[in-house]
Parts: sequence; structure tokens; C-alpha cells
Amino acid sequence: MFPTYSLAGEQLDTSITGAVKYDGLYIKDTAKKFNPRLFAQTITYRPGRLYSSRSQNSTLNRLINLGAFRFVKNRFEPLPDTGDLRRLNVYYYLTPAKKKSFQGELDAFTQENNSVGAQLSVNWKNRNLFRGAELLTIKAYTAFEVSIADSLRNNNSYRVGGEASIRFPRYAIPFFRIKENNFYPPNTNLLLGYELYRRQLFYTKNLFRLQYDFTWKKNIRTEYTFAPVSLSYLNASNVTDSFYKQALVSPAILLNVYSEAILGSYFSYTYNNAQARRKNRWYFSGSIDLSGNIAGLVTGAKNFREKTIFNTPFAQYVKTDLALHYTRVLSNGWDWANRIQLGIGLPYNNSNMLPFAKQYIIGGSGSIRGFRVRNLGPGTYKPTAEDMRFFQIIGGDYKFLFNTEIRIPVTKSLSTAIFIDAGNIWTKDTLLFGPAGKFTKDWYKELAVATGVGLRFDANVLIIRADVGIPLRKPYLPLGERWVFKQIDFGSGAWRRENIILNIALGLPF
Repeated sequence: MFPTYSLAGEQLDTSITGAVKYDGLYIKDTAKKFNPRLFAQTITYRPGRLYSSRSQNSTLNRLINLGAFRFVKNRFEPLPDTGDLRRLNVYYYLTPAKKKSFQGELDAFTQENNSVGAQLSVNWKNRNLFRGAELLTIKAYTAFEVSIADSLRNNNSYRVGGEASIRFPRYAIPFFRIKENNFYPPNTNLLLGYELYRRQLFYTKNLFRLQYDFTWKKNIRTEYTFAPVSLSYLNASNVTDSFYKQALVSPAILLNVYSEAILGSYFSYTYNNAQARRKNRWYFSGSIDLSGNIAGLVTGAKNFREKTIFNTPFAQYVKTDLALHYTRVLSNGWDWANRIQLGIGLPYNNSNMLPFAKQYIIGGSGSIRGFRVRNLGPGTYKPTAEDMRFFQIIGGDYKFLFNTEIRIPVTKSLSTAIFIDAGNIWTKDTLLFGPAGKFTKDWYKELAVATGVGLRFDANVLIIRADVGIPLRKPYLPLGERWVFKQIDFGSGAWRRENIILNIALGLPF
């Protein structure tokens, strides 16, 4: 192993003078940049093994996926024949990536809730923190969002935050050591974050996060993530008198400023066979998110916000998400793309609803493109201007979403699309939005439907997308009047302002 190899070298080194022998490997790292254990974990075979192209490819792939090396190559050298045995020496030449880097980003954005804003973020990375290809990332950011809608004017928001994360290219489990032999190295991630969010005129929220998770792949198509620890703590402060005055009229908005802890665990599975040459491309993801189960058993929680941990009520819920994508490449070069999303959240005992950060939302550029986000649902409820002013999000405990679109290439970089979207969200309880938002057996009668056309420009590094949608079915209208085909009037300025929704975004919607 030559882990500090430079491409400027005139010839490949084969001398093991000065090398350290570790677990059958000779490692020549005179600068001591890497811990020898890193290579013992990454190399999938040892001296004396029969040559295997699979082991060779697996080792190369694992070295590349460490993220600590810019270039990876190997060379086999036959040894003189010794009787019936033919032996090979293998040399790995690894060119390290730059250990530390700094990156800054300035973004401007518009959102579907009639607001504009900007965000500045800086990232500092160390790609070899403990000499084992560990990636340390420290991120800091600040952002503001200004409403341009008359009903929401001066209801601006600001946020500032930061997070530190460490990625270990192995299973980092205290007191345990797992020998990996798969094609892709697993990753262990540890994240600690904080964000301060200020809703001007109303309140400040402080959010703390801690997550410890593992990600691994069995093959190129499947990926697993397991987070045995996923904790967050939300605390509200600086609540204004104007907010409390509105709470006398709408007590439900007080839920925005209640402190809450999430003591969670998380598991997800992803399957993706979307290779360029396939005519039928499938993508599936499923996840389950749990919170407060053990704490509920220990404390005996039975009623809403009855039990606390460190003087803070904890959330209790079971949440599962399923998404299925299917894309068919048609004979004329067009793509027929489809997506179904199903989300089910079951808050219980200490919770009557999912925490706001876990609730489902609907509408906007990646959902139902004929409705703005925060303007649809839950159920047959129509959010008011006051709802949009006081609630950070307008969400629900259940979600159903269906999208289908035909993607039509025009040139190599330009394509169009024709789409239909349908779906809605619902709540488990009547606590926030009354009976209109609650999930019932007639949920299918409360689906929103929209259609439209899109234009996509492929700039190689990203896709710039503009979709124009109009509603075909509005669930908040009286039953029997929800289909609005007869109301479509492109010649009316008032109709266009209310019903033609422009969505500008990066990337495909699904």
C-alpha cells in the first residue's frame, strides 16, 4: 500500500523499505497520514488467497468510496514460478485528496407561499480527521424570508444555525468490531445541530438535534439506513403579546410555541434500478420512524402532553412512508413517469398530532403543482390568511399523492412535460383544523387534482424546471361542486391570478 502516492512520480514504487506490516499488508506511509487499520478494514483479501476479480473490484470500489483519495489504481506483478504455484504481488497507489476544504454558498429563492429570501452558508471539511478517512463537516448558515403577499406583509422570518457531523467509513459501534467484506464500505454518521428561527412579530424557536445512524449497501441498487438514536428538542421563546391576543381567538395556534422533545429511531430501505439503458425503471423507498415508545412505557403516558422528560413533554408516534416511482421509456423517445406516495402518522397517548417538523405538507413545485404550498388541506379545510400568518407549516398526519407526466424531449438540452397531480393531507384529530381536516372513510372524495405543462432545461450539472399548473378539483368546495372544469377562463384576469400557478425549481419533481 502506497497511500501518499503522487501522480508527479516518474515511476511506480515497488520498494517496501520503511513499510509497516499490519494484518498481512505492507503499508508505506512515512508521513503517517493514515492509520494502518483503515486499509485492513478496506482490503477484502489477504496474502495466500486465490486471486478473485470480484475481490479485486470490491477493494478498488471500497477505496474509491472512502472519499479520502483523489485517484486509486493498482498493479499486479507476477513472482518467479515456484513449483506448481504461480504467485502475484499487488501494489495499490493512492493519491490523497486535499485534507481540508472551505466552501461558501449564497442562494436566493422564491417560495410558493408568496415569499422571497436568501441564505448564506459556509462549510468546512476535514477528510481525514482521525487518520481513518473520517469526514468532519462543520456548517454554519443564516437566512431570511420576506413575504410579498398583502395579507402576510411584515410577517417575515429569519434563521441562523449550524451543525457538526462526522462520517466514519465503517460501523462505529462502541465495544464492537464488525469485519466488512461487501462491495461498498458502510458509513456511520454522527450529527449535532442547532437552529434559531425567528418569526417576526410572533415568536422565536430553538431547535437542537442529535442523530447517530448507519448507512450501508448490499449492491448498487439497494441502500439501508438505520438510526438507533434520533433526538430533537424544540423550545419556543420571546412570544409576543400580539400572538397571545390572537390565541384568544384561535387557541390552536398555541401549539406553535409549545416545547416538545422527540426521542426517536429510524429505519429506511431504498431500491433503485434506474439505469439509462432500461426501458422500465423502478424506484422504491420505505421507512419507519418511531418516537417515545420506551419513554411512554416507562412513564405510563396515556393523555396529551401528560408526561415529560427533563420538564418537556415528549412526542409519541409511529410514522411510515412509502414511495414508488415507475418510468417507462417509450418507443418514440418520450418518458412516461409516475409516482405514488403514501404517508401514515399515528400519534398516540402523549401526542394528539405529529410534531410540526414531522407533519406532511402538500402543494407546490414537487407535489400538486396547481396549488401553492400552505393553500391546500388538510381534508376539505381551506387555510385562511390568519393560518398562514401564525402557523410555520400547515400540515397533517396522513398523506396521499399521485403524479403522472409525459416528458417530451425537444433538443438535447430542452424538454417539455404534460402532467396530472392528485392528492391531499389529513389530520388524525380535530385539534388544529376541526372536523374538516380529519381523515374519514370518504377521504377519496377529498382529493385535489391539478394539471399543467412544464419546460425543463438541462444545464448538465443541474436541471432548471418551470411548471405551470391549474386546479381541476378543489376539495374545499362543497360536495358536488369540487370539479371546476366549467370555471376555467383563460381570458379572465381574476381567474388567471387565482388559478394559474407558476412553479420554478431545480431538478425533476420526481
